[in-house]
Amino acid sequence: MAQAKDIDLNKMDAAGVAAFWLTLKKTAGNGKNFKPLQQEAEHVSDPFIRHILDICFCDIEESRVRALAKAKADSLLYDKGRRLNLMRVCLLDMLNLENPHRTLAKMMAHYTHSPASGAAVLKYAQALLRVKPQDKNIAHFDVSDRLADDALVTRLIFYNLLVRHKDKMACQEYVPLVSSRFFRDGLALIIDGFEEPFVRRWLRVHRQTSLDDAAHKMQMSTELALGIRARFEYADLKRVARSFI
Repeated sequence: MAQAKDIDLNKMDAAGVAAFWLTLKKTAGNGKNFKPLQQEAEHVSDPFIRHILDICFCDIEESRVRALAKAKADSLLYDKGRRLNLMRVCLLDMLNLENPHRTLAKMMAHYTHSPASGAAVLKYAQALLRVKPQDKNIAHFDVSDRLADDALVTRLIFYNLLVRHKDKMACQEYVPLVSSRFFRDGLALIIDGFEEPFVRRWLRVHRQTSLDDAAHKMQMSTELALGIRARFEYADLKRVARSFI
């Protein structure tokens, strides 16, 4: 039986996402038993794919599956957009050497309920400032797309403090430790000395591109999952996949 690998919509291109679903089609075959696919959800870390595997292969009617898939996609895209906005605030404030307290206030404005107290965020971020990447777990300096909100805000404030207390070149050794392409590439632009108008435009365009790409892969995943549920032949499911690539 074919085994599908874990999937991350933030890191995989559309072809990789299609390959994941085509592998699941081989797992399911043309039978009526979708239990192996429901079990697959236990091994998938991506929240949208896990949700689709949970709702698609049960007794929920197709129209409701589509509605629930859209609701989950909207929720995840909203959260992703907010995270990208937080990174954007941090990067632009790094360019302007903004006061960390002001940067933190701007970030907290993106939440109806603060993920952590401002004092706790600043205290931990300042503690990170006293540690070099090689001295502790490098994960403490990572800015990734799946961090808990409190950890994300704290690490972004750390980078704001790093530029204020040292300079932009001090960020160079941290770039390889950053998982988020959006923040990593933005950090590289700052280190390379690009001016604010260019960085601001780049962040705006790349943010929208990231959201559009994620939405596209979510829609494709929904159609492929429903194609498996409808017992499409493998060749027909490939045709569905090619419609999105």
